[in-house]
Amino acid sequence: MLSDVESPSARADLDAAVCSGGAPSARNLLVTVFGDVVAPLGPETELTVQQLSAVLADFGASERLVRTSLTRLVNDDLLAARASGRRSFYRVAPTAIDLFATADDRIYRGQSEPWDGHWTVVVLDGAESTPERRAVLRQELVVRGMGVVAPNVLASPIVSPLTAAETIGRFGGFEQVLVTRSSVVTGAGLIDPAALARRCVELDQLEQRYEAIVERFAAFDDRTLAGLDESAAAKLRLLVVSTFRRVVLADPMLPVELLPREWAGARARRQAARVYRAVSATSDRHLAALLGRPVETPESRFRPT
Repeated sequence: MLSDVESPSARADLDAAVCSGGAPSARNLLVTVFGDVVAPLGPETELTVQQLSAVLADFGASERLVRTSLTRLVNDDLLAARASGRRSFYRVAPTAIDLFATADDRIYRGQSEPWDGHWTVVVLDGAESTPERRAVLRQELVVRGMGVVAPNVLASPIVSPLTAAETIGRFGGFEQVLVTRSSVVTGAGLIDPAALARRCVELDQLEQRYEAIVERFAAFDDRTLAGLDESAAAKLRLLVVSTFRRVVLADPMLPVELLPREWAGARARRQAARVYRAVSATSDRHLAALLGRPVETPESRFRPT
């Protein structure tokens, strides 16, 4: 049922969300566009600077800012660029397709497999390679769901050892990394699974970030969502995905057995999914017009739980 009065605070929040405040950076928004809109259209789908600038126009992103952010994403091997005459075309880099697919699973589907009670542990040799490369490898593993429990030790109850090993192999340059999976032995003087979980992630801090998502997007009630035009619907869609993405990709995705009761992450996912589904069809029309190609988002894309 629609509320009697549209939420002015929610609409004001949406209108004020620009790259200089109230919204993710242009870089994060571009990654969201490629992950949420472009990647589902196929790995060969390319967009121009002008098209991407049009998509981010409501966030106050100038063409110059978009161009600069695209260059950085190419340098980070997330996007690939192709020049044709005076125009440049951008698509997901072939080497980043798996990374986008992994992020897609974590953002839109969350956890699906039951926990077997075991942990995958990765141990880096502190004498191998350089501190900078070890830090980048740790971040690659974190993106895939591992949690850092010590400077060169990562663990996860969800990530498979095969996934960890494949990530390390694709990264390259390491030969002394230990990957194993086993149960955690408990007893006097030993760390238990709950304590290990808190070593993987600052649950209190993570819960606060999820609570902020719940509070922000709960303000978009049914009447406000129904009253959005196509442009505003597309802006809200990118805003909710970008905001949720930044938190969920930093979340090691612990099993429910290791999470506090009434976990805010589950409530944030339901809130984000509710908003996303409400604006998908309307935003599809706007994005299709800007990109010059059909954009059709499946109703089941963002799973609420």
